[in-house]
Amino acid sequence: MEIEDITRIIEQTLVSPDLSKLKSVNKGDFWKDQLKIVLSGLTSDFTGVLEREIQAVNDYRTGELIRKFVFYVQGLKETTAEERHKFADEIREKAEDASGNVIAGMIDRLDNINKQEVFSKLTIARIHGFISVEEFFRLHSLLERIPYVDLAKLPYYKEDYYDESGDTELLFATGALKLASISAEDGNKYVLSALGENLLRCGIGVNIDVKREKGTELEPRTATKEDIDELFKV
Repeated sequence: MEIEDITRIIEQTLVSPDLSKLKSVNKGDFWKDQLKIVLSGLTSDFTGVLEREIQAVNDYRTGELIRKFVFYVQGLKETTAEERHKFADEIREKAEDASGNVIAGMIDRLDNINKQEVFSKLTIARIHGFISVEEFFRLHSLLERIPYVDLAKLPYYKEDYYDESGDTELLFATGALKLASISAEDGNKYVLSALGENLLRCGIGVNIDVKREKGTELEPRTATKEDIDELFKV
């Protein structure tokens, strides 16, 4: 299977009207079986060609990209075809490239299969207008650079905090944190940056209420707890 075929799968799936019918995919399933589940949601003659071609794919990297894609698209089942079509058009316009190429690259750069669920939620947050398209790209970049094991540490930084294990420096370097206080006696403390807040709220689904200095409050369109509970069913 050529990379052009993969990007076409992704682009066609984004605008497919049948995502709501997708069956659940298990992480332990073989990637070819996972892809067949996704292809079953498409109605184009294109799928017949793909089903024949995937039997010949033995390349690990290609299989891993498809595996990541399956879990990303599975998280979009509750969105409508119209919403996804608008999203794909917006991605193409902003990135000045085919949406399939752009999303394929974004999916591939995430190094842990569980990050795809976070990426799906960021996509939903953009579709529903909780973040701008520019924030969508920035938050993906943030997600890409943070090790999956350190995503669980983000809630600690809702208040001024420092972790001697090393995650503080790493998260600060990615842009997820900002310096909150400087102390020669107690050491420096860090708190979530605006990007870190939106990753925690819209990507992980954790409601937060971070104190802000005057002039740096979150914009009114930021999701409330009720919005998040409804959107992510947490």
